[in-house]
Amino acid sequence: MSSFDVIVVGAGVIGSCTAYQLAKSGVNTLMIEQFPLPHTRGSSCGQTRMTQRSDRNPYRSDLVPESIAFWKSLEKDYGTPLLIKTGHLGISVSEESNYALEPIKVHMRKSNVDYTEMRGQDIGNSFPGLDFDSQFGAYYVPNGFILKATKCLHALQSGFVKHGGTLQENEKVIEVKHLSANSVSMRTDSHKVYYAKSVVLACGPWINKVLRPLDIELDLQSVRVTTYYWREKELGKYSIHNNFPTIVLYFGVFHVYSTPSYEYPGLIKICYHYRAPVDPDAPDLLDMESEKAEVEQLETLKQIISKHFPQLESVPVLSENALQTVTPTSDFIIDKLPGFPNIVIGAGFSGTGFGPAPAIGRALSKLATFQDPGQDMKTFALGSRLIYTKSSL
Repeated sequence: MSSFDVIVVGAGVIGSCTAYQLAKSGVNTLMIEQFPLPHTRGSSCGQTRMTQRSDRNPYRSDLVPESIAFWKSLEKDYGTPLLIKTGHLGISVSEESNYALEPIKVHMRKSNVDYTEMRGQDIGNSFPGLDFDSQFGAYYVPNGFILKATKCLHALQSGFVKHGGTLQENEKVIEVKHLSANSVSMRTDSHKVYYAKSVVLACGPWINKVLRPLDIELDLQSVRVTTYYWREKELGKYSIHNNFPTIVLYFGVFHVYSTPSYEYPGLIKICYHYRAPVDPDAPDLLDMESEKAEVEQLETLKQIISKHFPQLESVPVLSENALQTVTPTSDFIIDKLPGFPNIVIGAGFSGTGFGPAPAIGRALSKLATFQDPGQDMKTFALGSRLIYTKSSL
């Protein structure tokens, strides 16, 4: 019989951060992943992610300092750089700035985060390759970073094994059973059964399929986001080597995210953050409405590129899809499952969870070992996002 203190389901960045910190603390931990590693089927795939101490949701921003310190420590142990300091630029049309930028600036002032305000042509003067007129306002944060996402995952997973953890890949969890307050079992598609005192479910869009035998469902949506890469007219114009920052452009409900040229020489990553609902097991299949909306959003993005990134070709040369899992309010879930104190939930992080994943993993690891996470967890509670099916009532 295979028995552990904690089983972590899902080896994305949230699961890997959780499992790493458990194993480093001497907890006998199994991390189980349904796909062969590395893979491109979840939310953690891709070469880069951005992180910075500026977010409209203060609780997310407050997780960043702890996480940056963790990433810096991990890169020393790993022996390879994981962070690239780029600075971060937030931009919005002035008439929308109270909605988009002001809450961010208010929280940065409260948290003593250094930033510089800009307006109109000052943006392009500071960062050649950008073109914004007096309608636009902006802030610049020096402590913005790119995370080398693929290397981060490898560092976490190899460190997890180094600290005594057991990593089982290409094995899908079929059923979780709650046996008692300090015992759970887990059956997989390889006909194996694992036992543990507690389990952490950090399996992204597949979490409801794992919870189904418990007659419980979370109010989550599985979506696809398409990232596009655009060719520079002048090689290096938008490169990290030219001190080009990460960017978020706030346009009403949706945002445009950009990271400097890095993973593909001469190409800059820019994404219109449109989320298309998908089945995680068939992510390439969109309904007609979503297909139409995705085409429309790409046309909007082309117009934004032509107008505000004039040194880029206005047609993307490469696209990549990523699965995301989001709550209706885009808030994180870090909580124990009511009635099941040894089943811990980590969900709803997609789009903003990679950077603060170490702080999230620390909280999940504490819950899994029946310890106080050391912070107010009300913001992350399941609350109304928990749904009981008819058979469980």
